[in-house]
Amino acid sequence: NRRNTMSAVPGLAQERHREKKELVDALLRGTQRPGVEEVIAWLEETDFYTAPASTRKHGAIEGGLLRHSLTVYKYMQNFSKPLEDKLPEDSITLVSLLHDVCKANFYGRSVRNVKIPGERRWEEQESFTIEDQFPLGHGEKSLFLVQRQIPLTDDEALAIRWHMGGFDDAARAYASGISLSNAYEKSKLAVALHVADMYTANMIGH
Repeated sequence: NRRNTMSAVPGLAQERHREKKELVDALLRGTQRPGVEEVIAWLEETDFYTAPASTRKHGAIEGGLLRHSLTVYKYMQNFSKPLEDKLPEDSITLVSLLHDVCKANFYGRSVRNVKIPGERRWEEQESFTIEDQFPLGHGEKSLFLVQRQIPLTDDEALAIRWHMGGFDDAARAYASGISLSNAYEKSKLAVALHVADMYTANMIGH
C-alpha cells in the first residue's frame, strides 16, 4: 500500500485535487459495469490518485496521473463527436481513465543534482524514479489489471493494450507491429485513445 508515499499535492489545490478524484470515481461508477466498485477500491489502495504521470516528460508532479487520465477522457470525447458511429460513452470512460493504471505503485522518490540555469552551481532537487512493483509491461499490464475485475469488450481491450502505439516496446518487433496495425484497423476506440493520449502528453504536457 503506497497511498501515503505521495500524500501532498504540490501545484494543485487540495480541494481541486479532491474534486478530480471524486470525478474519476463518479465517472467510473456511471459506467455501471460489473467489477467497477472493485476497481475503485483497488485504486484507493494504490497511489493512483497522487502519483505522477511520468518521471520528467509530462505530468511529472504529484497528482499528474490523475490529471492526465481526466485530460485524456476530455479529448477522447472531443475526438468522438465528428464520428457518424459514436464511440460508446462507457467505453470512452473506462479506457481513458484506466489506460495508465500500470503506473499505480510504479514511481518512487529520489534526490538528484540539477544545474541552475545561468549559474555555476548545482542544487539537490527531489525527483521521481521508476520502482515498478509488477513489471509486466505497459499497455498489457494496464489491460491485465483492469480485466481482473471488469469484463471488457474487444474494442476496449485493444484500446488499452495498444494505447502507446509505436512507442510500445513490443510494437517494435515485426510481429507485434502487425498486431498494432491490425488493432487500429479494427478499432476506432483504440485509435482515439492513442491520439488523445499522445496529444495530451506531447501537445499540452499533461
